[in-house]
Amino acid sequence: MSNAMPARLDAAAAVSAPRLWQLLMDLARHGATAKGGVNRQALSDADVAARRHMISWGRERGYGVVIDEIGNIFLRREGRDNDLAPVLTGSHLDTQPTGGKFDGAYGVAAGMEMLAAFDDAGMSTRRPIEVASWTNEEGCRFFPGCIGSGVHTGVYPLGKMLTVADRDGIVLGDVLAAALQDLGMVSSKTPPRKPHCYVEAHIEQGPLLEMAGREVGIVTGFQGGCRMKVEVVGEEAHAGTTPRVARRDALFSAVSIVEALKLLTADNEDALRFTIGRADSTRQRII
Repeated sequence: MSNAMPARLDAAAAVSAPRLWQLLMDLARHGATAKGGVNRQALSDADVAARRHMISWGRERGYGVVIDEIGNIFLRREGRDNDLAPVLTGSHLDTQPTGGKFDGAYGVAAGMEMLAAFDDAGMSTRRPIEVASWTNEEGCRFFPGCIGSGVHTGVYPLGKMLTVADRDGIVLGDVLAAALQDLGMVSSKTPPRKPHCYVEAHIEQGPLLEMAGREVGIVTGFQGGCRMKVEVVGEEAHAGTTPRVARRDALFSAVSIVEALKLLTADNEDALRFTIGRADSTRQRII
């Protein structure tokens, strides 16, 4: 057995399931819904409250706290050689409007518990360790999703993402500035440092592990995605007097398109995924 093995065992033994559960329940209070889930959309009051909880937790334990220009939060536990690139873990605190308690939040809380376990075990690490909470990972309020992680990795340009607006016309950059002021924080203009490695703990979002009776799975690949925005235009007509042969009903056409796409994406291996994420109805009168 190597000399490092006992330290790893001590750190694992120091992980506290009750403490992790309590942290998850504390986070779940922010945006809690009557059905037992969470509505904590990106940079909402509930999301800011959850961010405040994470920051306070980190400061109480003496960790460094940094928020970058897109609002990603990083808790940092220093290592023996802080010039080395950090080991990074984390996930997100924002949710879908009908989200659950654990989607995203588990990855953040698991990283926080890991830091606490290292402390309890009296264990130092060669590299610094950082726990990230990414901004607007879900993408249900501000489109596209994964804005925080996308800006951090250079996939999305910062300036463009700061101008993205939600359905009510609220601009991400404006609400982010208000959130930072509420948190008493200023964003860091230091360019993000490339981590040594990144690992994310996440709940399973499908039933495969449960169906197989397995508790843990390791991701070895990912699902490629393609998004389409389709506009179907019809013609307004009287519901009682216009014959079907003369109607141009947009909803009927939309239903036909959905059914055709459903059949087109069917495969025997059930590897393809197809869903309609959003459907809006607008009424326009053309003169």
